[in-house]
Amino acid sequence: MGLFDSPTHLLIILVVVVVLFGSAKLPKAAKSMGEAMRIFKKESAKMREEDTPEAQVQASASPQQVAAPQPQVNPQTATQEQMAALKQQMDALQQQQMAAPQPTTAPPAPGTPAGPPLPETQHTNQPG
Repeated sequence: MGLFDSPTHLLIILVVVVVLFGSAKLPKAAKSMGEAMRIFKKESAKMREEDTPEAQVQASASPQQVAAPQPQVNPQTATQEQMAALKQQMDALQQQQMAAPQPTTAPPAPGTPAGPPLPETQHTNQPG
């Protein structure tokens, strides 16, 4: 004996749902559920279309709608090209750094704090 075998079970479940959610919120919930189901169906159809092999898609498409074939990209070649581009950028940055004038400041003497010199103050040993 299942949960939905008799109409009284369905009626009890319907009454519980109405009591829990209220009659004002049920139409809104049904509308949002319908919209969500439509979006889900649309997205799942798109995924199914993407999963079909290219040969079937081209055979079913009209001659005016046939898209240009996408070039196959070898991941290793793409990585090598990216590495070459990054190397060129690094070389250009190093050349810019070499061409920029370097500030001429003497390093601080050992044992002296870095930064601007502090003003000297007088200390007295007076009881407080």
